[in-house]
Amino acid sequence: MICLRDIFSQAVILAALGVSGCASFDPHNLILRHGVPQGSEVQVPLDQGTRIAAFEFVWGTIKERYYDALMNGIDWQAARAQYQPLALSAEGDDAFWDVLDKMAGELRDSHTRVESPKHVEERRRHENQSLGVGVAIMEGKLVVTGVNSTSDAWWAGVRPGMVIRSIDGENAAAAYRRIYDATRNASTARARQRQASAKLNRGEPGSSVSMAFEHADGSLFSATLRRRLISSPPQVSARLLPSGFGYVRFSNFLPSLSGKVHAALREYKNAPGIIIDLRNNGGGSLEMAKDLFEEFFKDKAAMSKQITRTGQPIALAWGMVEIIKMEYVATGKPEAYTGPVAILINSGSASASEHFSAAMQELGRAKIVGEPSCGCLLAYLGYANIPGGGELAYSEVGFVTPKGRRIEGAGVIPDKLVPLTQADLQVARDRALEAVQELIATQLKGEN
Repeated sequence: MICLRDIFSQAVILAALGVSGCASFDPHNLILRHGVPQGSEVQVPLDQGTRIAAFEFVWGTIKERYYDALMNGIDWQAARAQYQPLALSAEGDDAFWDVLDKMAGELRDSHTRVESPKHVEERRRHENQSLGVGVAIMEGKLVVTGVNSTSDAWWAGVRPGMVIRSIDGENAAAAYRRIYDATRNASTARARQRQASAKLNRGEPGSSVSMAFEHADGSLFSATLRRRLISSPPQVSARLLPSGFGYVRFSNFLPSLSGKVHAALREYKNAPGIIIDLRNNGGGSLEMAKDLFEEFFKDKAAMSKQITRTGQPIALAWGMVEIIKMEYVATGKPEAYTGPVAILINSGSASASEHFSAAMQELGRAKIVGEPSCGCLLAYLGYANIPGGGELAYSEVGFVTPKGRRIEGAGVIPDKLVPLTQADLQVARDRALEAVQELIATQLKGEN
């Protein structure tokens, strides 16, 4: 995702001045989206009046405020006709919120989405009820790509590279395909696959799933896994690799992580090369991406141009306070790092990760290694409160690279493609990290 840094503090200051109710002062309703939730009292179950109000709010807000007035070529009136009866007749609140999210998914935009009250609370706590197992289809098989160390799966002996043979008695690959088909549309197939993996994992607290797994030697074992509270706090990992290259990996573009990331870059300023690992980094702050970009340019460099519905910057105070500019340009730093830079990405690298990677690649400042990124590069300016307790994010900004290339719906394509394989997972081999170090070493040899 891409969101804005420090917008909350700006909103609080402006609200304190008593101007939050002025539409001309705050035409994008930024202040209420970053203040105390209003008009979103949760009713369980939702009555029909609240359902109608929630549907009208989601459909109308997207219609009026979506960054593309042509709605990505989607007939939004037809979407209303299709989804309104489904929403109002949905059996249970979970199904109701799911219908609203599927309607938003018609735009094929991973940023524009509806979150139920349950998901809102999980997001705010950086927690979710999950089996804690990452999965992907490889050569027609459902393969484990990662296991959370606090999950039942880990303690049952499940490890990356294992094949899931069955889920509650159903062929695992077929079960995953059924879940995939039931998920909402997204920016790319890669983004939708990640949604399907999340849907497989999530569920009611304490609910369980029986799975059969296959070891590398072909032996099988079964386990019943309970969904538990999985915490995923933002993290930074940095070290000087044995190769001598600096390595920095962080989970999100969040202001709270910025200090640690920049401190690591300063520590490795004399390293012959720097690797920035953005695999599974889902994005975050646009300003943090810009600040990181500036660490690698001594001179002025354009990072991106923005697309808005009006063709004008997004601003407060009658245009005096620009929140989103129409162009982001690094001013340049005399102390900027000038050595070789390489960036690791995969299908989980999204939004701000793609914004940074695409600009670095296009300007020839970094080589990209790994797998194609999510293709999810738009920006929303905060969540809007939906009647009934849910929240709506809707894209208000699009991006193009300095040369006019769109990443949304396409992704960043690596200079060196290194696909993740079951064989590497089974032996815990990080072939992409090996390849990126070889690439930098080759660059250094060519310079000498």
